[in-house]
Amino acid sequence: MGRRRENRWQPPEHPEVERPRAYSLSEDARGDNVCHAVTPVPVWAWVQFPTFHVRVKAFARSWTTDAVLVEWAQFGQQADAWIWRSAVKHRTLRPADPRTGNLPQSGARSGPQLARPRTPDST
Repeated sequence: MGRRRENRWQPPEHPEVERPRAYSLSEDARGDNVCHAVTPVPVWAWVQFPTFHVRVKAFARSWTTDAVLVEWAQFGQQADAWIWRSAVKHRTLRPADPRTGNLPQSGARSGPQLARPRTPDST
């Protein structure tokens, strides 16, 4: 009888690929008088990479009059970059469901919908 090999399937080994890094503004470009957030502010940010631009869900950690330091998750790791203030927009976080404490599923409505009042003209 043959002997069963242990660990006969192993995932293929791939060399670690260098991930692209986002462009970040220099100290001269971003300016002085940096304000640091006590609690990071949720934002949408356009981030520029060497070959593409992408809009990410990020958090603003610091800012000046011209630039914002944003932080986001990239390839499962934390990334940050200083970008122009005009490339950042505020966003709101969805509130947790008070009954379960979980965030609502995407596409799900976050609360009861109220019926619209009927008007005499509507049929």
